[in-house]
Amino acid sequence: MPLPGSSSSGLDWSDLVNAARTFEAQRASFLVQEVGVRSGVTQEAESQAAARHLSPGDIPACLLGKVSELESMVKLLQDDLKKERDAKVCLQHQIASLRHDNQRLQQASLDANAKLQKFTEWVFNTIDMN
Repeated sequence: MPLPGSSSSGLDWSDLVNAARTFEAQRASFLVQEVGVRSGVTQEAESQAAARHLSPGDIPACLLGKVSELESMVKLLQDDLKKERDAKVCLQHQIASLRHDNQRLQQASLDANAKLQKFTEWVFNTIDMN
């Protein structure tokens, strides 16, 4: 079964589908040969030649149905993956925003604490003077 070239960075789904169709055609030809052998047909050469020349139109409908079902499942999985990636990006932005807010609030807390200490010292110094 010919597989798509692995020289590219990723596999194209159409290449995978074509490889699956080729595999299914070869599998169908093997099944035709097996049926011929089991039924005692002596025309083995004819069945092999016919099986090798299966075109995509000669592939049984059940196999085509399975291929289209797999293609739709792949499409759904790709859509789910895109949604998950988008959600991840959104959450990363929220995390960055929360970290920024947290740093700002920590700084404001430190400033308020320093002002409270100064005010407390001023109050105690004013009371001691009276």
